[in-house]
Amino acid sequence: MKFKKIILFIVFVFSYAINARAFQSAFFADSAKKDTLAKALTPTHSPRTATILALALPGAGQIYNHKYWKAPIVYAGLGFSIYSLIENQNSLNEMNDTFRNMYARGLTPSRILTAQRDGYRINRDVSIIAVTVVYVLQVIDATVDAHFYKFDINQSLSARLNPSPTTFLSFTYHLK
Repeated sequence: MKFKKIILFIVFVFSYAINARAFQSAFFADSAKKDTLAKALTPTHSPRTATILALALPGAGQIYNHKYWKAPIVYAGLGFSIYSLIENQNSLNEMNDTFRNMYARGLTPSRILTAQRDGYRINRDVSIIAVTVVYVLQVIDATVDAHFYKFDINQSLSARLNPSPTTFLSFTYHLK
């Protein structure tokens, strides 16, 4: 039931965004009015909004920043980490059930079984850390991308070595 509510919420948000974009384009039909009114009514690209979106729904901050190719990477990282977490937790639960049954029959588990259970526990803990790291990194990525959203990277940056007889090595760079 919660999954259906989440899907409906996502559909509502995207449909609202599409309708807002259609309303804006219909409102600014005249090109003379478009330049002056668009600048006045168009919100700036906000790092705060990107951060809030990334916190609420992983990958939404990347979509807000128009870096659509990053969203599948975020979902793949989270999906693999969560899958690994679930598999290791299930294996750990099965191993704990085996240990309970062995203790109930008066048997002691071998060192191999104990090491295997500890391995499942360690892998589960690493998976928890991986989920956390991927989640935090996607929030940081969305925030940093939003800060550099209007940054022009098409500048001509050049560097070259200029040997001269008076200096052994010189390094010059020019920003155009």
